[in-house]
Amino acid sequence: MMSDYLVYKNRRYHYFWLRDNCQCEHCRHASGQRIHETSQLNSTVRVARSHETPTGLEIVWSGDDQHRSFFSSQFLAQHCYDEESTAVIKKGDKQQLWGAALTDNIPCFDYLKVSTDDDEKCQWLNSVVTHGLAKLINVPTEPGTILKVVAQFGYVRSTNYGDLFEVLSVEKAVNLAYTPIPLSLHTDNPYRNPVPTLQLLHCLVKADRGGVTALADGFYAAEILRAEYPEEFTLLTRQKVAFKFASADAILQHKGCMIEIDPSGAVAAIRINNRSVAPFDLPFSKMLPYYRAYRQFMRILQGDACKVTLTLAAGELILFDNQRVLHGREVQAIGARHLQGCYADRDGLQSTAALLNATG
Repeated sequence: MMSDYLVYKNRRYHYFWLRDNCQCEHCRHASGQRIHETSQLNSTVRVARSHETPTGLEIVWSGDDQHRSFFSSQFLAQHCYDEESTAVIKKGDKQQLWGAALTDNIPCFDYLKVSTDDDEKCQWLNSVVTHGLAKLINVPTEPGTILKVVAQFGYVRSTNYGDLFEVLSVEKAVNLAYTPIPLSLHTDNPYRNPVPTLQLLHCLVKADRGGVTALADGFYAAEILRAEYPEEFTLLTRQKVAFKFASADAILQHKGCMIEIDPSGAVAAIRINNRSVAPFDLPFSKMLPYYRAYRQFMRILQGDACKVTLTLAAGELILFDNQRVLHGREVQAIGARHLQGCYADRDGLQSTAALLNATG
C-alpha cells in the first residue's frame, strides 16, 4: 500500500500536511499568512523526491508544476504532531499546577523593573502563563495606575463596571464585592460570554484589619477531584448550569460547565461563583448527584491543600488568570480598605510574552 507520509528525524508527517504548510513565497505572504486555499489543494498529492539538508528538509512535489518546498528542522520540530513524539515546550509555555505550598512562593516582581527591563517583564508574564498568577510590588498607589500595568502587555477589557472598578464598601452595593463581608472562592463574571480571562487587583489602601485574599489553582483542584471522585468530575464537565447578573444597567446570563475540558481531556477553564449561579435546571435524576459533585469540588478548593492566603499591602498588585485561579476574601475587612480592579484578555498577555521570549 502506498504511503501518504514521510519520516523525518524519526517523526511522521503527512504529505498533505506538508504541502498545506509550504513556507515558500507562493504559499505564504511576507506576513506569514497562508496564500493558497487548503480546500483547493490536491488531496492525493505525492512527493516526487525529498532531500535532507544540514538545516532541514527539501521536497519536490509530483505534478506538472514540480512545486518545491523547504522546511527547517526547527519548524518541523516545533509543529510535530506525531502521536509518538514528545511535545515541544517553548520557553514560558509549561503550566505548573500548585496548591497551598505556593503561599510563600507566589511569583513576585518589582513594578519598576518590569516597566524598564524586558527580561524582567518576560519573567513576569511567563509566570502568569505557567502559574496562572503573579504579584507586583512597589506599584504607585495613584488611582488608575492599574491601567498602566495592563498597558505593559495588552488592553483593558471594559465591562458594565467600566474600565476599572473600585473594591471598597459602598451603600446599596450592586455586587457583594463592594461590601466588607467575606467572599468564597470564585471566578469573576461567569455570566458573560466570553468571560474576561485576566483580572488585576491593585491595593491602594490596606485595611486596618482583615481583608485577607484567598487564592486557589482551580486546575490543581480539578485534578484532585478527577483522581479521587471521577464520577463527580465527569458530572461537572458535562452538565451546564446558568449564571446570572442583573442591575439597573445590565442583565447578563450565560450557561457553562463548572469545569471545562478540551478535546484531549485536559482542564481548560473553571467557572465557579456562588453569588451569581442561577437555580440549577437539571434532570431530576441528576440534581442531587450534581449538588454532591459541586459541594465536593468546593470542599477541595477551600481545603488546606489547595488554598493560598495573602494580605495585599498598599502598592501591591496581583494579576491572575480568571478562568483558572479562583479568588476570595477570607476575613471581613475592617477600616478603609481600597482596591482597584480591572479585566484584560489572555491573548494580549500571551502575545507580548511570545514576542519577548522570541527575542530573549
